[in-house]
Amino acid sequence: MPAPVWLLKSLHLLLLSLHFVAVQLLLGGLLVAFVWSLLGRLRRDENCRAASGELAGYLPVVVTYVVNLGVPPLLFTQVLYGVALYTSTILIGAYWISVIFLLIAMYYMLYAATRRLANGRTWWFLALASLLIVLGIAKIYSTTMTLMLRPEVWQDMYRANAHGTLAPPHDPTLLPRWTFMVCAALTVAGSALVVLSQRRIFSVQLRDFFAARGGLLALVGAPLWIATGFWVWHTQPAAVVHQVAQHALYPAIGLAWLVCAALLGVFGLLALARKSRLPVALAVGVALVAILADAAAVIFRDGIRDMTLTGKGFNLWNQPLEINLQVLIIFGVLLVIGLAVIGWLVAVMARAKPVTEVTHEQG
Repeated sequence: MPAPVWLLKSLHLLLLSLHFVAVQLLLGGLLVAFVWSLLGRLRRDENCRAASGELAGYLPVVVTYVVNLGVPPLLFTQVLYGVALYTSTILIGAYWISVIFLLIAMYYMLYAATRRLANGRTWWFLALASLLIVLGIAKIYSTTMTLMLRPEVWQDMYRANAHGTLAPPHDPTLLPRWTFMVCAALTVAGSALVVLSQRRIFSVQLRDFFAARGGLLALVGAPLWIATGFWVWHTQPAAVVHQVAQHALYPAIGLAWLVCAALLGVFGLLALARKSRLPVALAVGVALVAILADAAAVIFRDGIRDMTLTGKGFNLWNQPLEINLQVLIIFGVLLVIGLAVIGWLVAVMARAKPVTEVTHEQG
């Protein structure tokens, strides 16, 4: 290891939490934009049309956060779990490498959707295609991260097919893990809509629409997220469940996630009951709780991974250590600069005005 495991893990968990927030905003945003666009067309609902159009404008930018916040935690995973991760990605290499091309295709479709939107043309089918691609990418990642925990099937898979085109044998934890991420996307995206309703660039009617519909989505998504969390937990091997439950940290982290997820449902209920935007302080609370919920889920997930691999002969904390101080300092400086730039970009987006409003001011 080029740095202490605790340091590498801390950076990994921090950046992975931010990446998961971005992924859930993209996945949930695509689903909501598609449904609202379709409903707006079928029901001739102007609120749905306007809201879906506003969301569509954000999605290409969200993809940039997904990618840029996704690369660092992936690199940390390679450093920490290289033997396991490299093996799993090679065994399903054809699917793993396809992620690059799927991501490019999805990114193109989002820009094509915004062009069609600007020209007043139908675009819901592009949102649907993008949504299906994102769900497929999520399935590939879930498969890879699950396969890396199953060294007992690696040799048989490679003997059966050395070209990376063979799907792994059935794993009872795979579907629950994937479903957990999808339900998280519903909850986090609903919470984001509640926060988005604070933006004064939108009309009062549209802001209230975002708040009420976002509240409904968070209210529905939170119980599903909690239910799938217990589903993931109960599909783990008994030895892993026992070790995680006996650990000094993970039971408290699991409880923290449960409380945060439930709070998001409560916030959603408040927004739905008011049928209008929440006070600013509550909206800020929604954003913080959503981030904390993702962070808790990431830490608990990490515990399951470590306990699983330890039971199969790979103890991460026993790896040889050879600190490369120069590289650590360079990385630390670049990390701070990168996070500062991302924060600045988010602030610029928050202050940005629609093109129509800017044109009106100039006129």
